[in-house]
Formats: sequence, structure tokens, C-alpha cells
Amino acid sequence: MIESEKFLLVRTDRIGDVILSTPVAVALKQHFPQARIFFLVRSYTKEIVECHPAVDGILVEEEFGNWFKALQRLREENFGTAIFLHPEAKWAVLSWLAGIPQRIGTGFRAYSVFFNRRVFEHRKVSRRHEVEYNLSLLRPLGIEKPEVKFLFTIPLEAEERIEALLANQGVDPNQPLVILHPGSGGSALNWPVQKFAQLADELFYQHKVRVVVTGVHSEKKLIDEFFRLTKAPILRLDGQLSLKELGALLRRANLLIANSTGPLHLAVAMGTEVIGLYCPIRPCHPDRWGPYGKPTSVVMPPVGECQKCNPSRCPHYNCMDKISVKDVLKMAEINIRGIVT
Repeated sequence: MIESEKFLLVRTDRIGDVILSTPVAVALKQHFPQARIFFLVRSYTKEIVECHPAVDGILVEEEFGNWFKALQRLREENFGTAIFLHPEAKWAVLSWLAGIPQRIGTGFRAYSVFFNRRVFEHRKVSRRHEVEYNLSLLRPLGIEKPEVKFLFTIPLEAEERIEALLANQGVDPNQPLVILHPGSGGSALNWPVQKFAQLADELFYQHKVRVVVTGVHSEKKLIDEFFRLTKAPILRLDGQLSLKELGALLRRANLLIANSTGPLHLAVAMGTEVIGLYCPIRPCHPDRWGPYGKPTSVVMPPVGECQKCNPSRCPHYNCMDKISVKDVLKMAEINIRGIVT
């Protein structure tokens, strides 16, 4: 392999998945300093990849329109290696038709025949972290156990907008700031919204912490319910922030408390303390999807592990209700370096 080769990293799923794939770009740059790294992503995750200094270019799945245009673009780009961090039949076939010389992916899918360098690991058992599964795809390139690094550069204009927004809401720059993110996009069981509301009241009235709530447009109904239940003057920012602005807000905050969701991983990448609220379903388990490098920043219900959620048969459903507000406050006292006392 020559150092000037172009790499295509395929990750066409969600925000957290893309963030947890970016250490692959860093490892490639460290191993092949002259290489050019491109990400293939969905349109709504493009913005966060734009903030990564190891990424030289971005292809957006929705912009191709059809298979013919996608194939034409892959051929024009002349990639030397495609790494399928999120395996998908469409892109496996297209990379083969485009004649990309090295196509690295899992060996356990029917369409793995289109990969000529295969890694045999079952991710669904969730025995390792997603970051580690991603980095294991570099083994065929001779890269073994690279260092995990999250490198994001938030643009100044995003930081300035957040500072102005907080100032307009009367947030003192020296006042502790905690973000609550009560949604998860349906990727896992959520902590009940009424407990998020109780937590917000405790943080504000008992600990004098300023609280911000974030979320996406589709979570409006959930967050409306949160504000119906809370009594504290909480700053509401759901549906108002770009991903870059969310990154700037997370960097400004002392702590994020969230379900298993992309902003949790973005907070870790920003260097912000987190508390992750996780269900015991094995495919959603924090062993794979927890905040990377922060195993003590996870709260789970005191029930046994399960393979999938079956509400009609489960004696613990909804098990997330077994996580008390007291449990989360106790974790906050441990994790946010004394701002809650």
C-alpha cells in the first residue's frame, strides 16, 4: 500500500455510530500520513464529520440519487480502499462494481462475498465497544491496537452563537451548566420523562445548577411533556441547534445526562462529563454502546440482562423506571467534579 492512497470509510447510519467511527480516520492518518480519508455518510450526520481534522472529503448518500450516479462517483474518486464500518449490501456491491481494489468488511453477511478482506467478528453479541469493533477492521492493513482518539474542531461561529444564546437567557458563565437529553431516537429503552423532570427540579432548586434540555424536532411531544411536569425554569433548546452548535453547547457544559444516544458520544468527544442511562438489553448494552472510556459513568436498572425486550412477558417492564432520581443524582455527585454538593 502506498501512503498517497485514498480511503473511503462507509458509515451510513446514525450520529453516535459515525462519531464512534472517527477514531478509524485518526488511526489511518497516523499510519499513512499522506493518505486522503473520505467518509460516506447520511446527510444529517455530515455536519459533525465536517468538524473532523482527519477527514479530507465527504460523500453524502442522499446526493447520489440512484445506483448509476453512485457508481459513477465511486469510479471518479478512484479509491484504493473502502472500509465498511457499517456494512450495507448496496455499498458493498457498488464498491465491487467500481473496482475499488481493497474492500474491507465483516465476514458474516451474505454480501460479504463482495469484500476481499474480511474480519470475522459478531458485533451483535456486544462483548466489545463499538469503537474497538471499528478499529479491528484496520487489521488487514497491518494496524493493530491503535490509540483511540476523538478529534473534533468546533467552528468559532458555533461557539459564539451558543455563548450569545446562553447570555440572552441570563446564564452566568461561571454558573454550573447541566444538559438533559431525554430522547434517544428509539434506539433503546428510555428513562421515563417524569424522572428527567424530577431530576431537573432537584438540580435547579437543591443544587443551584442551571439546566438545559436538548433534543431533535421529532422529540417535541416528549419534551413538551417534560416541560409540563417540571417546575424549574429550564432553558429549552430542542430543535434549535445544528450539530456543530450542539457540540459547542456540550463543550461549554459541565455534564450531560442522557439515554443511549448520539449526543452522549458527542459529549465524550467534546471532553464533557456524562451520565448514560442504559437498559439491560444485550444489543443495546453499554459494553458496546456506553460512553467510551467511562464505564463508571453508566447507570443501569438493577435487573438481569436480556436479549430483547418483550413487555408482555417481562416482570420488570419498564425496567428503566427502576433507576431512581436519587441514583442519578448520586452519580452526578461523583462525576461532575464537585459542582453538585
